[in-house]
Amino acid sequence: MLRRKLSPMMYGMILIPYFAHIFVLKMSTSGIYLLHTLTYFSLIVLARFLKKNPPLIMLSIVQILYSAWICQTYSGLTNLAAVSPVFIYFLLPNTYSRFSILAFHLIVINFSLLHQDLTWIVVTNLLLLFISYFLHLLQQFASKQEHEQYLFDDIRKKNYELSETRNRLLLFTKQIEGAAQAEERSRISQQLHDDVGHRLIRSKMMMEAALQIFPNDQQRGMTMLQQIRDQLSAGLDEMRATVKRLKPASNDSGIQSLGQMLEEVGRETGIRTELTIEGNPCSLYPSQEMILYKNAREAVTNALKHGSPQTVTITFTYTGHEIKMSVSNDGDTPDHNIKQGSGQGITGMKERCSFAGGRLEINTAFPFTVTTVLPITKHQE
Repeated sequence: MLRRKLSPMMYGMILIPYFAHIFVLKMSTSGIYLLHTLTYFSLIVLARFLKKNPPLIMLSIVQILYSAWICQTYSGLTNLAAVSPVFIYFLLPNTYSRFSILAFHLIVINFSLLHQDLTWIVVTNLLLLFISYFLHLLQQFASKQEHEQYLFDDIRKKNYELSETRNRLLLFTKQIEGAAQAEERSRISQQLHDDVGHRLIRSKMMMEAALQIFPNDQQRGMTMLQQIRDQLSAGLDEMRATVKRLKPASNDSGIQSLGQMLEEVGRETGIRTELTIEGNPCSLYPSQEMILYKNAREAVTNALKHGSPQTVTITFTYTGHEIKMSVSNDGDTPDHNIKQGSGQGITGMKERCSFAGGRLEINTAFPFTVTTVLPITKHQE
């Protein structure tokens, strides 16, 4: 790519001397000079089709020798053509090869310049060294740019892989939670069938027997009715316990439970509590609801313990890609450890947020606010 961009300059150093000698200096042997110019130009163009280093090195040596012979034969502006091979070999990837061929080039070109004026010799050598240095800087810049592009592509690839892994992990977590819920429903269904179902069947059979016995033996019938009542009462208790276990998270986490917790805190302490919701609520993973509940409970506990507040407020803010839960209070400013986020409770809140791909933000300005931020993934939407 770099050699292709520099091709116009290289071709110009060959063609400019030709046109100058033919049309300005009126060279008498223009036909032979044209033949040599075209031959040398063909050697320069041939380099575009060679990809491996050994053929390029051999071609560069041939170009140096041939251009030096043209320079020695025709002199003048043909010195530019003698310098042009530097555009071929100085873009080789190997530094040792570049400078070795440059040394050979300097020796050959100075040998061909022995019969010319000192001015031409100095100008030609300076031009060759200047172009070599310029190409060396370009080579370093191109290598650095290529390396940075490689690092950028590698980082972008790893970021994509990390994002895909995180999405798969969230999906896998959702599947595990779904499987656990399905297993729990299956267990509860089996329990209803084994316990409550059997009690109902037994009660039904006892009731049919009581209907037959009661007209003839009321005392025995009443005893059976009492047994039926006890069976139904026990079955009802078992059903209540089973239904209570259907949604254990609703008693321990979730916005509704936070509202109940704030009401209890208000009744027990006498402080004012508020729960507000902003944005469009959406469904969350049970694990995320648990994190929000535990962080809110920890933040409220810290406020009561350290701040002596008059008001505690919990605000839920739903955005397109995340949910924010801010717990603020108008109490005293916490101590240095809590400000810096190094308290044990704050550390636990940070760890829970980090596990779910979120973060914990602490605002020490009045009112003191602890904000839990969790991502809302496409699977939830």
